[in-house]
Amino acid sequence: MTDDTTAPGRIDEGEGQPPSPAGKPRDREGEGQPPSPGGNLRDHPQFLRMWAGQASGAVGDQVFPVALSLYVLHEGGGAGQVGLVLAGRAVALVVCLLIGGVIADRLRRTRILIAADGFRAVILLATALLLAWLPLGLLPLVTALVGAGEALSRPASRSLLPNLLPDALLERGNALVSAAQRGAAVCGALVGVTAVTLIGVRPALLVTSAVFALAALCVWRVSDTRPMTASRTSALGEAAAGLRAIRRRPWVLTVMGTVCLHLFAGSATALTLLPIVARRDFGGDVAYGAVLAAMGIGALPAIALAGRWQPRARGAVSMLGLTGYALLPLSLAAPFPLPVVMLCFALGGFVVELFFVYWVSALQRAFPDELLGKVFALDQLGAYALLPLGFALVGPTVAVLGMTGTLIVGGAVVAVSSLLCLAVPGVLRFEDPVEK
Repeated sequence: MTDDTTAPGRIDEGEGQPPSPAGKPRDREGEGQPPSPGGNLRDHPQFLRMWAGQASGAVGDQVFPVALSLYVLHEGGGAGQVGLVLAGRAVALVVCLLIGGVIADRLRRTRILIAADGFRAVILLATALLLAWLPLGLLPLVTALVGAGEALSRPASRSLLPNLLPDALLERGNALVSAAQRGAAVCGALVGVTAVTLIGVRPALLVTSAVFALAALCVWRVSDTRPMTASRTSALGEAAAGLRAIRRRPWVLTVMGTVCLHLFAGSATALTLLPIVARRDFGGDVAYGAVLAAMGIGALPAIALAGRWQPRARGAVSMLGLTGYALLPLSLAAPFPLPVVMLCFALGGFVVELFFVYWVSALQRAFPDELLGKVFALDQLGAYALLPLGFALVGPTVAVLGMTGTLIVGGAVVAVSSLLCLAVPGVLRFEDPVEK
């Protein structure tokens, strides 16, 4: 078993060897081999508490955009206004993620999670109470504020996990977090649609506020022993350090750029047009929720697989699988029946989650603890960089190409970019290539 600082996938950043949560160097099996299973997640109660908080917050992340999107349509809005509401969250992620990453490497990450969840709970409670007086033009501001809280929590939660688990359990831990998030995606989509359909938007927003408050309470009990650090470097200087670390690994930069294209061309197009297609072809809002739920359900077997299966070429498995994400927009381009669309979204959820577990675990191994918050922030920032533009361009693009043409172009960009990514050294294994 080799020390992780000399194994492929780890380069000394000039800051010394980062300790593992137990104060020992992280290690892996021999070069290119999967880690030993060593231990069980149930032996790590701090991780399980953090996991419970993430599960609660994930429900809220799914309910509020579904509820607000349907509210816009019920009030007479169209694809452009739905896109703007969804773009509000994406803009906030782009603007605030880097700040969240810098803070995550300076402050105790549990405190950041508590503050972010509490903030989102308050914003959505206020929105539910004032909804009758809010014009549609202000709803993007609501999604932007909630997105700001999400932007602060994402780098903190992902960089906290390696401090709660040993290296050998990273895939299992990330898989369990993903299972909670995907399970919540199923419940959240159904809760959002059901609440809007049977009662109205306000109850959905009240439920969302409550689950964010519950998430904060769960994390309150997590003991984060990582000391807060005082840095004389500016926030931009720290962000630059994270960017330099990423640029030393072209495979990381390439995958980040590919995912950015996926969200811009695939996610923005499919998520904006799905509620419109559901109303036009499938009978209404219930079909919208069913398709989103199918995507969450499809991710669950991928989570179980990624937690146990450790192929040598994790990157090849991930990127080849991501060509299947093109099925999301393509399934809406033709008049397929609802069960076929649900199957395509389920397959899309499967390949995304398989990629996600391997990718997050690779980043957690490849970068030292003092850079993880910034690296995850830059990863998310890169992914969402073009998403607001993607949402905003759906309406104008549909006006030029039509819905079918827009969806076909989006699917083609996703498939081609996934295959081209594999040509970059390091992508095949999601680790630094060994110099010969």
